[in-house]
Amino acid sequence: RDIRASDLVEVDAEGNLIEGSEPPEATAFFIHWRIHVKCAHARCILHTHMPYATALTAIEGGRLEPIAQPALKFHNQIAYDDKYNGLALDANEGDRLADALFDKRIAFLANHGIIATGPTVAHAFNDLYYLERAAQAQVLAMSTGQPLQRIPQDVCASTFEQMQSDRDDQATRHLAAIKRILDA
Repeated sequence: RDIRASDLVEVDAEGNLIEGSEPPEATAFFIHWRIHVKCAHARCILHTHMPYATALTAIEGGRLEPIAQPALKFHNQIAYDDKYNGLALDANEGDRLADALFDKRIAFLANHGIIATGPTVAHAFNDLYYLERAAQAQVLAMSTGQPLQRIPQDVCASTFEQMQSDRDDQATRHLAAIKRILDA
């Protein structure tokens, strides 16, 4: 189903509907609410079940490995919650996920999916896009059964720093391009 602007809702800090036709779905509320409360850097929170990134959350000890350039965008930026705890139907589970995320931009949720956060929609969407591309490359590489060729940690760190210099402009341009495609 397509999502429309009219599908969006606004709630207050206790989950009471302020604007929209119906209250938010409970698990979405408890995940987003607690992350907004506990993680100041997370102005925008996107939670998805994208196929390749979610596949990595379904592998025991699954981690995004530094084997392809897009993965380096997330060097030391991913939190891993390795315990699936059922649906997030209360503040305690939302707090547990927020605590796992803490100061990272991305969270891999065991057997569940991922969370991408950012200071803007453009930043969070850009991370979401490149995270799925990095996960796709890894899943495809893993499917060969051959050993993964990991990029050395010092190269990961320096490439991550290089990527930060254009992060704001690149994210803004990327989202603008996606919006033009959708408008067309």
